[in-house]
Amino acid sequence: MSAEITSVTVRMYNTSSVGDCLLLLFNRGKQVSFKMLIDCGGWNADTAAITACVTDIRDTCQGELDLLVLTHQHEDHVSGFNQARAVFDQIAVKQVWMSWIEDESDTIGKILREKYEKKLKELKAVAAKAVRQMKLQERGSSPVRGFNAGLAARRQSMEDTLRLIEFEEGTLHSKGLAAGKRTNDDAVKYIKSKGKKLRYRKPGEVIRDLEGAEGCKFYILGPPRDEDLSYFRIVMEDDEMYHLAAASAAAGKKRRPGNGILSAGIKLEEGVSPFGDLYKLSGTAEAEFMKRYKSEDYKWRQIENDWLETASAIALRVTSLTNNTSLAMAIEIGNDGKVILLPGDAQSGNWMGWHKPDVKQALLKKGGKDTVELLKNTVLYKVGHHGSHNGTASRSGLELMESEDLVVMMPLVQAKIPKEWGGSKNFPAKGLYGRLIERSKGRVIRTDEGAATDTRAKKFRSQLSSAAKNEFDKMYTQGNGWVQYTVKV
Repeated sequence: MSAEITSVTVRMYNTSSVGDCLLLLFNRGKQVSFKMLIDCGGWNADTAAITACVTDIRDTCQGELDLLVLTHQHEDHVSGFNQARAVFDQIAVKQVWMSWIEDESDTIGKILREKYEKKLKELKAVAAKAVRQMKLQERGSSPVRGFNAGLAARRQSMEDTLRLIEFEEGTLHSKGLAAGKRTNDDAVKYIKSKGKKLRYRKPGEVIRDLEGAEGCKFYILGPPRDEDLSYFRIVMEDDEMYHLAAASAAAGKKRRPGNGILSAGIKLEEGVSPFGDLYKLSGTAEAEFMKRYKSEDYKWRQIENDWLETASAIALRVTSLTNNTSLAMAIEIGNDGKVILLPGDAQSGNWMGWHKPDVKQALLKKGGKDTVELLKNTVLYKVGHHGSHNGTASRSGLELMESEDLVVMMPLVQAKIPKEWGGSKNFPAKGLYGRLIERSKGRVIRTDEGAATDTRAKKFRSQLSSAAKNEFDKMYTQGNGWVQYTVKV
């Protein structure tokens, strides 16, 4: 067996936007022996900027990657494979890993894709209709102060919903590509064609002693694989999300509101009234009411299309579902069991799936460590979904990371957070960010800032022991378009 790894460098690229592009360099002393790329994309990323990132990857890796990993099909993770394809064409890839969901022969994956594609198609039709109807409704003149402005805001929200759907399709920002319109699917097909070997990974797998990364173990944690897709539906678990947990605690024993009509089993369908027969008009009364209701003066009061606005919430949920399909992994390096945690954009269901008995047992059987122990030994955590409130689980995740040496890397360009996601005020989520700073003792590295400039982070770093402070300063490096941190074995 070749000499084992002495350190791993994690380089996080700034693709000019919100996006993930991580290069992991496994080192034997000063020699790089294994090169691994995880994702490459950005939300409406500048083509020149992301091409510069890929050029640096090509040059750093001397035109060859040992392993290319795709976590999931979102523009902010795959656009670079479309935008910088000419440079990627110059990079040879030995092996490609994707989740089992991308395997077209996987029966459960097929069910999930069919349900997803059907829902996306229905959603797009509903949202487009809502926008059209709202534009017509805006033509009416309302005597209610602020009504028209409110309606315009609702229309804008629904147009944002359409943009979210296009983001899911991968068509939102693809039209300006030199090679023509390319989607997320095109990027995935290209990635599949790159590797000499293509592997679809399932939770519970442990891959060890890859050539060039001897002594390292790659634990596949997610996405969950259940025939009933139960874990995919869990996108926001109350006591797993920091802001929700805080809100719940503040509410004390107050009764939680129910889902109203949604929990009553009444479907909201076009042409079907959710109200009982007792409230229906008929005959002359109905004719008289409809004459006034459908008049030009009353156009602004019409409510037939209000139910269509539920598309906005559904679109966000579909986006969350795709995040839950992320290939999540932990890499254990060295005899002391240090762990680098790479969850993609996993949300509640994915994180919780790592703790399923069958997954934990499989990890123990194949690798000797279960999920809790891996989290306990995590020394570098790549933050999920750019620091969103629902991209890092609490009791299934961060609260189990007990290492005194924990360093956090957050792929975030805060100024470029799209308004469809709620804008920069929501990223990073305040509750989560504070906890990340506490757990890492201020050792938070961001794409846009480098070492976090937050006052709390600076204070924590100033309180580190001399040895810990020197270690962080020595292992953290900032380059042209990237930041990186090296974990020593």
